[in-house]
Amino acid sequence: MTIKIQSLTLSYDTNIIVQRCNLTLAEGEILVILGPSGCGKTTLLRAIAGFVKPDEGTIHLNERNLNQIKPEERNIGMLFQRPVLFPHKDVLGNILFAYRKKKHRDMEKVDEIMKDMGIYTMKNQSIETLSGGESQRVVLARALLTNPELLLLDEPLSSLDLSVRRQLAAEIRATLKSKNIPAIHVTHDHEEAAIIGDRIIEWDELHLLESVLIQANTDETTSG
Repeated sequence: MTIKIQSLTLSYDTNIIVQRCNLTLAEGEILVILGPSGCGKTTLLRAIAGFVKPDEGTIHLNERNLNQIKPEERNIGMLFQRPVLFPHKDVLGNILFAYRKKKHRDMEKVDEIMKDMGIYTMKNQSIETLSGGESQRVVLARALLTNPELLLLDEPLSSLDLSVRRQLAAEIRATLKSKNIPAIHVTHDHEEAAIIGDRIIEWDELHLLESVLIQANTDETTSG
């Protein structure tokens, strides 16, 4: 089991955002949580990443209790709706930010991931010249270089054109599967969820002990 969330409750001031959430994620599984804007999906991801402190409940990642572990020590990657990039650095400079120290840089691995993400030829380009889809590829490449135990995807495709969104969803799925990285992806887009996810859960089901699961990519599972 990669992640196990038990009876998680999150609140903001006096408003309860997440109440007694129970969730498990298997090794290498991509889980999609479907829900409308403002329902609390981002708050849940931020709690898993360590940016929001739970009122109640526990979060375990590979049998580690994360409740008292700092965000930077959780080994969790996160992509946001707007790509977080440094405009004063080129593409390569942004990707190398994954390494805390220069001596830890593995340029062979950097080149490999940039090629996988289709941005190798852009490595010396200014960030300001990139499209939305290219910017998210840079962020994903940077996240992958940290060897995350879990990747959290907070609607990173929502601002992209529909055709780019669908293409990048398929690319993200293929990349995560090839590297066996588990992920939680949140969205309000049903078609996007079906493209990227192994399993889909509706937001309203998260408080149930046994969630009613909607299987995605049934063509893959039935053909396998």
